[in-house]
Amino acid sequence: MSVSRRNVLIAGSAAGAFFAGGVRDPALALSDGADIVEGIIGATAIESDRVLLDLPAAFPNGATVPVLVAVDTPMTTADHVRRVRLFAPRNPIVEIMTFGFEPELSLPRVSARIRLSEPQYVIAVAEMNDGAALLAKRFVEVATNGCPSQ
Repeated sequence: MSVSRRNVLIAGSAAGAFFAGGVRDPALALSDGADIVEGIIGATAIESDRVLLDLPAAFPNGATVPVLVAVDTPMTTADHVRRVRLFAPRNPIVEIMTFGFEPELSLPRVSARIRLSEPQYVIAVAEMNDGAALLAKRFVEVATNGCPSQ
């Protein structure tokens, strides 16, 4: 096959279609994303009942999914949350939000609206003052894409 402008354009179009088509690792499609989160935070997160992650099981629009995160802690200097991080492993940008807290000055409770690119697990990680990382996750089914392609 000779190198011509036409062949270069065809090859470039095929490569662009391959990458723009959202070809994903099949293991990621079946994964809940906890391993990706652990790679980002640099610690092993343990699932805990102390972290409440409240999301609807299904929502019609991925651009405005309501979320509530609360952590059961007295917020004393001996036992408090340093920060809470939200992740959506199948979004173009995995880490959605980070919230910081101060002992005896704030309650570890936040609510917001997030964007989801597709049905996926949403993961909340509470990083405690003793270095523990507590995790909660919920699967959310969204009908329409809320994230622009990158």
